Amino acid sequence: MTHQSLHAQLQQASRQIQEAQEAARQAQGSNEQLLNQAGQLLDQAQHDLEHAQNQAGTEATENAQFQQAYEQLHDTRQQVQEAQQNNRDVL
Repeated sequence: MTHQSLHAQLQQASRQIQEAQEAARQAQGSNEQLLNQAGQLLDQAQHDLEHAQNQAGTEATENAQFQQAYEQLHDTRQQVQEAQQNNRDVL
């Protein structure tokens, strides 16, 4: 995989994670539809990261941008799940 292609895939995953973070912030634990949208964006970002890893192998996993995106993915997914749980607790 060329460095350009790996970089493009990582950029796309990072954008999706950022969109998911924004959707989760806008939902503020009260809008299930936005939380579901954030979850879908995170699923797509995870798919993109896994695809980049499958294509580039250790070149991807050793890449600082990949590592940062993966950490953000995990953190944001946890935030979304907590917000969804809070919604269920309120109902």
